[in-house]
Amino acid sequence: MRLFFLLIPFFLFASDLIIKYENLKPFYYKNQIVNLKFKILSPKPNLMFLNDSNIELNITQINPYIYQLNAKFKADDSNKTITVYTNQEEQKINLNKKIIIKKLPHIKDFCGVLADNFNIINPISSNYENNKTILSFTIKCKNCNIEDFKLNKEENLTIVSPNEATFYIVLPKKQKKLTFYYYNTQQNRFEKETIPIILKEDTISTQTDINPNENKIFTPLNIIILVLIALGIIIYLIYQKIWLLLFPLLLSIYLIIQFLPKGNIILKKGTKVQILPTKNSTVFYIVKKETNAKILNKKNNYIKIKIHNKIGWVNENN
Repeated sequence: MRLFFLLIPFFLFASDLIIKYENLKPFYYKNQIVNLKFKILSPKPNLMFLNDSNIELNITQINPYIYQLNAKFKADDSNKTITVYTNQEEQKINLNKKIIIKKLPHIKDFCGVLADNFNIINPISSNYENNKTILSFTIKCKNCNIEDFKLNKEENLTIVSPNEATFYIVLPKKQKKLTFYYYNTQQNRFEKETIPIILKEDTISTQTDINPNENKIFTPLNIIILVLIALGIIIYLIYQKIWLLLFPLLLSIYLIIQFLPKGNIILKKGTKVQILPTKNSTVFYIVKKETNAKILNKKNNYIKIKIHNKIGWVNENN
């Protein structure tokens, strides 16, 4: 009881629970990750807690009446409620009411991420189709809303963990660097990130289009084949020799085979789907359970597949 009266001046009352918020900031920016520490003192022992799914909650029982709570969540409009049960009674702690949320100032090329620190790992640039380049890299950050990373271009983000993601973006070939900003929550300022775009020769020969809609019939090679088929038919019409149809017929069969379905494949749980059919290519999707995928193409030891409307390459061992 003596401890109870000593602690009362330092705690904020919430019904019959006494709560002390230890690191509550005056405000947080929208979508910032909040790490809130607080103690709960209860006149009733052995509390039970139930938190919303969007709160990561760690609880340490100091003694039967005092609990240390660490709550991690995003500063947004979704519900942030912790329900405390005491002898079949319940009390709710609404964390939305405890924090003040402000909007960040608008800045051009802001990627949407607020983080304690932010790092770009293993950037790889390679030729894409037409006059485009594809740039892929891994993002690693701390206390960050990594799922909000976006540059508003032809891009793809795959979440690996709360602090890691893989990303690729398609850019004009003439572009020599990618520049964007994130907000550093430790320094309280925008930080500039610049990634040089340096094409690697060893990735050029292995580049294959990612989007299935780009598998068009009118590629340079197919146009040559179509011209040869047309010439073969014209020669046949001139000379009226049936054997002259053999050459255009074989070319036509080859062309048709290119667009025939190549079957399905079963991918193991944990299979990594890559952007390119190369050893060091960025992984942008990981298969969560054994899944059927459509085969689009094969190259060396890699198979190009379509899974959940995503296009990528997997090692044939998977």
